[in-house]
Amino acid sequence: MSDSNGIQWSVDVLFGSYGTYYLMFSPGPGEHSGQPRKLAIAADSQREAAAALDAMDEAALVAALADSTDFNETSPLGF
Repeated sequence: MSDSNGIQWSVDVLFGSYGTYYLMFSPGPGEHSGQPRKLAIAADSQREAAAALDAMDEAALVAALADSTDFNETSPLGF
């Protein structure tokens, strides 16, 4: 997928602590701008998180990227 700046992103599911699953956005190969980003998603298992990602179209992925935070940012809960 690509964002409005033309940056190519890959998206994967990442398992975090406390049973949290994230969409992990990584700048594509050769991209020198853009930093890894994450967005927590509602899922009870790795399989459910992967299915949610597979069900997202390009517009949903772009919206999720816009809602994501820097990978190193922590929530008030500490993750």
